[in-house]
Amino acid sequence: MKSTGQADVAVGESTLRVMREDWNKRALENAEHYVQNAHEKWDEREFFRSGEINVANEIMPDMHTICGGSRSPRDLNVLEIGCGVGRMTKFVARIFGHVTAVDVSSEMIAKAKVNLASLDNVTLVNGDGATLSAVADASQDFAYSFIVFQHIPSAEVIASYCREVYRVLRPGALFKFQVQGAQWQRDQPPDTWFGVSFSEDDARQLCQNSGFVMERSEGANTQFYWLWFRKPG
Repeated sequence: MKSTGQADVAVGESTLRVMREDWNKRALENAEHYVQNAHEKWDEREFFRSGEINVANEIMPDMHTICGGSRSPRDLNVLEIGCGVGRMTKFVARIFGHVTAVDVSSEMIAKAKVNLASLDNVTLVNGDGATLSAVADASQDFAYSFIVFQHIPSAEVIASYCREVYRVLRPGALFKFQVQGAQWQRDQPPDTWFGVSFSEDDARQLCQNSGFVMERSEGANTQFYWLWFRKPG
């Protein structure tokens, strides 16, 4: 069973439209820079090397808990939210059996199709910005998102994604993701670059409302506020 494909009524279509438009513009202007803004102009090899380093730093340390201690990663399905041009996807696909990679920008997805053309275990999805309508219920063994939610200007959009991830994960599976947590941002109007900021209380409420159990959190009050949400088994 899949979702209806309709964003939650609390998520305004105008917000999703702006998200799509802004990220399509960024993809056309300088996709690699906006995906990873450490450099204005990236050497292609170094750009994808940065994705490999992020996978090593942000996913590999959790492999034991992702795999449950006994399963092979090659038997697992993984969901990536905000894949951009496939910077991390390329290396995640080398580890896991199948990757479903979602992005709100059709222009980013078009570039990802070129970059990942040689991989037969990746499904690229141009999403609506708030749901995972192309992904079946209880079909994924792990979900992650990195430097993506920190750009989302609406807590309702992030909450919608969390409910959808809960739906598509198998019981006991992990959702690891990062949100904007910087205190200074809480006094600023969010946009599609700086995003909406979450306090520790906000994160706990997000977890509870979406049905997860919070396993860990790191980086509260910083730009890189990491959350580990576990779907009860």
